[in-house]
Amino acid sequence: MVAPPASAQRFAVVVGREARYDVHVRAGALGEVGRLHRDGFPEAKPFVLADADVVRLHGDALAASFAAAGLAPEVVPIPAGETSKSLPQLERLIGELARRGADRRAVLHCFGGGMTSDLGGFVASAYMRGVRYANVPTSLIGQLDASVGGKVAVNTGDAKNLIGAFHHPSLVVCDPGLLKTLPHRDFRSGIAEAIKVAIIAGPALFEFLRAQREALVGRDATALAQLVFEAARLKMELVGADPYESDLRRALNFGHTIGHALESEHAYRGLRHGEAVAVGMALATEIAARRRLLAARDADAIFALLAAYDLAGLIEEFPAERIAERLRTIRLIRGGRLHFVLPAALGQVAYADDVEAADLAAAFRGVRERETGKRNHVPTAG
Repeated sequence: MVAPPASAQRFAVVVGREARYDVHVRAGALGEVGRLHRDGFPEAKPFVLADADVVRLHGDALAASFAAAGLAPEVVPIPAGETSKSLPQLERLIGELARRGADRRAVLHCFGGGMTSDLGGFVASAYMRGVRYANVPTSLIGQLDASVGGKVAVNTGDAKNLIGAFHHPSLVVCDPGLLKTLPHRDFRSGIAEAIKVAIIAGPALFEFLRAQREALVGRDATALAQLVFEAARLKMELVGADPYESDLRRALNFGHTIGHALESEHAYRGLRHGEAVAVGMALATEIAARRRLLAARDADAIFALLAAYDLAGLIEEFPAERIAERLRTIRLIRGGRLHFVLPAALGQVAYADDVEAADLAAAFRGVRERETGKRNHVPTAG
């Protein structure tokens, strides 16, 4: 037996947090999910956490993919809509997995849009202290944004994604062919996230969105595959530099700071996530233009691209004081500082921590004037 030390000592604990996973982007990839599971997780039983609406549309195709690989997954439905990203649903799904015999080797396949990836990934992070999961996103916002990066969470009445974790998937399979059944509002929500990435990190992607509008709006699978691949790749380049958000100055928060507050204000009903982000981007762009941080031609290009994809004029009123109060909650979450992301050029951002209710109200008025054609100049700062 080893004798205890005569006095208190110290030892270091080092825990690796590296994650590696493949992201497959191609038309028809849904048919390969079963084989990818069999080859990647041969000992694991598959469980499918699925948006109920998606099951009706594409459930048979996913089941056929698993059957071709000799697998029969357990399917656990999730009610459609952002309101399912909640603690009651988290508890229900964990209980359902336990009742169906999911063990620590199980792999959860999150089959649906961004809500399903966020909620299902959080279920995977919590169930039995963490099990593996795969994302099979069926919405544009899911494919190019929510399915990669490992940020998983549920909402509360106080704030969006207030309770969550960093838990990366083990596999992501994106089939742009599935986007043909996506409703218009959900499609434009995904485009908003692509525009966000293009503004902060991808001038070439910005030009692709301008040049390929007809193909993208027409749901051309080849154009959509290019969009998903490049937007997700650029996002992960940004995430890779700081995967666990130790630095709270994050370009990826562009449009999201106001967007999340708007979603909370609307109680996660009536305003899609990407629509809220589009409003946030417009306001941030207007603030940047007013402060002379952003050239007028770049501001005009951003507003023109938002309008081209039906992402202008999404809200009639903007409750600036209430949004500012919600931003104060976000400021507390972020250590007392709210690093508001403003575009400085296509591919460049700046940060401000002095955006107040009056700035937001003035920016909303300016955006509305742009949209109604009542403004042809940018006011002088101050």
